[in-house]
Amino acid sequence: MEIIHDLDSFGPRPYPVLALGNFDGVHIGHRAILKEAIARARNASGSAYALTFDPLPAKRLFPDRAPPTLVTLDDKLELLRAAGLDGVLVIDFTLELSRVSATEFVRDYLLGKIGARAVVVGHSVSFGHKRAGNAAAMVAMGREFGFDTVVVGPVTTDGLEVSSTKIRELIGAGDVKLAARLLGRHHFLSGSVVHGRARGRKLGFPTANLASDTECIPPDGVYATRVVLPGGTICPSVSNIGKNPTFDEAARTIEAYLFDFDRDLYGERIKLEFVERIRGELKFESPQALASQIASDLARAREILARA
Repeated sequence: MEIIHDLDSFGPRPYPVLALGNFDGVHIGHRAILKEAIARARNASGSAYALTFDPLPAKRLFPDRAPPTLVTLDDKLELLRAAGLDGVLVIDFTLELSRVSATEFVRDYLLGKIGARAVVVGHSVSFGHKRAGNAAAMVAMGREFGFDTVVVGPVTTDGLEVSSTKIRELIGAGDVKLAARLLGRHHFLSGSVVHGRARGRKLGFPTANLASDTECIPPDGVYATRVVLPGGTICPSVSNIGKNPTFDEAARTIEAYLFDFDRDLYGERIKLEFVERIRGELKFESPQALASQIASDLARAREILARA
């Protein structure tokens, strides 16, 4: 899959079909858009591309108020690759670009630089200066400029409209199980394994401490999880997010205990997938009481992961 950061280098392609969006999380609603773009391209012997932005517009325009992203750029590109696209166009979202009108964006970027023959968008898409462009505007511009427009959605599951905003809300509430239904996969954090305080090892449960590059972190508590190692090996695990109140620590940590695993992971990049929340974080009267609870958490996690 091509990854193109400079639109000026995007030469002629056979019947380019463009899926436009932020694609944060690449959830099942996004995948419906991508599926439609790929189908349109294949039917026309063309090529299917996604166009997205880095950073996301809200990060550039409202950095203090922007919501946490569900995936890093690298993880988003990996998920887009898995969808079967021919390529992804990553536009640097600058303040200058934010001032481009919706019409100019379509005329100068989608048509002038990319030569899109068809554009696929979600029903809630927005584009152009002050988000003036929407799905109806894209349809109208398609008629004016001579390209096909397909509007996809809304997509619903479990009675909920699928959106990145709703998924963030679910993760923020600790409901990673329902969030997975909307994502079409388990929510995961990516990052490197770093040295911690070795609290788990002293209790008999050595853990891998994750320095997360992913912004959208579930609330403090204990979770049934899966660790994806470099190379793709998946290890069942139980994870704790929090400040270890039993030991009155100030720093928030993300620690995963991998079942039946004894290899050193320091420095390696892993993914930590969240399957289900087991409980909130608690303060125990002693390390021994904490160790007893951890043993119970492990048993509960094994049950959850066996079903999953």
